[in-house]
Parts: sequence; C-alpha cells; structure tokens
Amino acid sequence: MTIQRNPKTFRRKAGSAFAAALLTTATITPALAEDKDDIVIGYAAAVTGALAPYDSPDGVQCRIDQINDAGGVLGGRKLKLELRDMKSDSALSATVGQELLDMGAAAILSPPTDDTSIPIATLAAATSTPVLSVGGTQPAFPLAMPTNGYLVPYGDNASASAAAQYAWSQGMKTAVLMISHDVGSYSLMTPEYFADAFEHLGGKVLGRINYNSGLSDYSAQIAEIQAMDPKPDMIFGGLIVPEAGVLPRQLDAAGLDIPVYSTDGPDDPGVLEISGKGGKLLHFVTHGFPAEGSPLAEFYADCEKRGYKVQNIFFGLGGDAVTVLADAIENAKSAEPAKVNAAIKELDGIEGITTDSITYKDRKGIPLKGMSVMEIKDGKFSMIEPIKPDYVAAP
Repeated sequence: MTIQRNPKTFRRKAGSAFAAALLTTATITPALAEDKDDIVIGYAAAVTGALAPYDSPDGVQCRIDQINDAGGVLGGRKLKLELRDMKSDSALSATVGQELLDMGAAAILSPPTDDTSIPIATLAAATSTPVLSVGGTQPAFPLAMPTNGYLVPYGDNASASAAAQYAWSQGMKTAVLMISHDVGSYSLMTPEYFADAFEHLGGKVLGRINYNSGLSDYSAQIAEIQAMDPKPDMIFGGLIVPEAGVLPRQLDAAGLDIPVYSTDGPDDPGVLEISGKGGKLLHFVTHGFPAEGSPLAEFYADCEKRGYKVQNIFFGLGGDAVTVLADAIENAKSAEPAKVNAAIKELDGIEGITTDSITYKDRKGIPLKGMSVMEIKDGKFSMIEPIKPDYVAAP
C-alpha cells in the first residue's frame, strides 16, 4: 500500500496538550544510542474487506512520522511500519501475523475484531510480543490473551454502559436489542453489556431480534418491532456500516420514530449518506471528537498537511496505538518485545490523541479512557457530551 506524505517537518505548538504528548514519546536517551537500527512495528491490518473502515494504516504511519521527525525513540532510533493486509479474513490474519513475527517486530498492531486478533496473539505469546488491536473494542480479545493481548480503544462493556447511562438520562425506559453473530463478539456481546447496565439503572429489555450484518434490507426486523406491544422506547445494537445507516433510514421510512443507539460502529462518514433523514434517530458512543484545539483536531490537521486523508475516528486510534508503543519502548528502555510488553502493563495516565488519558495498569489489557456521545445534526456528526459511565458491565 502506498503511503503519501508531506516531508514538511512537524512543528509543535508551545503549550498545547498535543505537544506535551509528543514530547513524552520523543524523549531523547543518549545512553541508549548505541543501537541505531530501526524499530519495526508490524501491522496486520484490514486494508481491504468488510473490516477496512475500522483500521487505519494512515493514522499509524502519520504518528510514526511525527515521532521520527521529533527525534525518534531511545536516543534517535526510528520507528518503521511493516504493513500487511489480512483482507478482513481471520485465517489470513494468522498468516500475516507470523510473517511480521518472523521480521522481528517489537510489537504487532492487529485487526479490529477478537476473532482476527486472537490468532496473532496466540502466535506472538511464545516471545511475549505485545499485540494491540487498533480498532477492536471486544474485551474477549485481551481476556483470551491476558499475557500479551491489548485493546487500543475502550472495551465494548464500557461504551455500552455509557450508552445505557445516556439513554436512561434521556428518559428511555424500555429497549429492544439487535443481535448478530457476524462481527465477532462486537455484534453479539455488546448488546448484552448494554442490557446489563440498562437494567442496573432500572430499564427493561423487551426482546432480542436477530439480524445479519451487511444487508441492505431490514424490513423483516422492522416488522417485528412494529408488531411489538408495547413498542420499545429505543433500539440498541452493536451496529457497523452499512446497517448503522440502513436501519435508522428504514425505520424512519416506516414511520417508526424510535431512537437507535450503538457504540463506535456507526462512526464512519458513510453512515451520513446511507442514513439520510433517518440519521436523526441515531445516537452512538465513540472514542473522541475533534473539537477545536483538542489533541485530536491538531493531529488531524497536521496529518492532512503531511498528505494523509483522515477517514474517521479510527485514524486517531491509529495514532493512539503508536503513542502507547512509543511510551512503552521509552519506559522499557528497550525495543525487545518482552520488555515492551511488560512496560505496556504499567502505563498509567499517558496522554492520548483521541482522549486525555490512557491507563493500562491493573486493567487486564482493556484501557480506561474517556468517551463521547454523538448524534447526526445538519448532515454531520455532532458531539452531545463527553461521558464516563458510573457503572460498567463486567466483561
């Protein structure tokens, strides 16, 4: 895959939060300057296929460019990205994961589902090589691979709990869940995390409706909702593109003014066009929002100057992934995989790009992070409020 970039050197803005984060990951350590070889970061990415909107090689590469331009890590060593397309295929993910391990990667970034990340982390466990899912939010991954598996985003249990808390605050008392087996535990377990938190608050789940991801027609499911008596106050599902746009559009066309809630799956520009007027029904909890002056807005602006195209929030998560690894390498004073892996487990309150703080210490591979509640307004994504749930469903 060809990565375009602008050779213009990154200029840090004095006093900005983003500059502070960059300085943290670009600390110069002269005592370790004896080894100047590039440090390989492997990325088994969904460059193509159904999972492609939820991975971001460009976001990863841009952050690497920024760190390298600011002096690299460990006294001047550069980070080098080795990218392989696993084509959204869980079987192929293991093949490309082994290829990256054979190249001596200090760490591997993995695809955005548990069933595509677990095969890589299983292979990497023998050398204690850390594997970080750039876009994956399923706690099933780090829980299955506790020695070397990590999420870069929050866990689905946290975002689903945040969605439940916001929905309850908006007067939602009853819900119906959309259940699918097609997107790993994201589309299967995220609704159950929501149900746990919603019922904890006093809400009631009226039923569960099965669907298949990727279809252009959900009239059967809508008819099932239409027939419910009483009808639910809201719908919740672990939705991705295209159903995150198709479902609210078809609900609106059927005259069902029922809000649709989800987590980060709808956070892709394609949903804006797909949902049409039905977009007014959609609410979702995601990783962050590029508010003016925020680290995420500054990251987007600098990367665009460098020639990259910002696709969605997962571009920012790509930046977070490299920030985590750079901090861990500096703290470990080494690029040896096992030492980097141990250092990740101790990261506490580092400044991210999508959020103000990322903590892995005592979190079992599922970081503690802030979130944003979003809606579609005037044809654009708009942040309603930042949120951290008071109660989090157990993963």
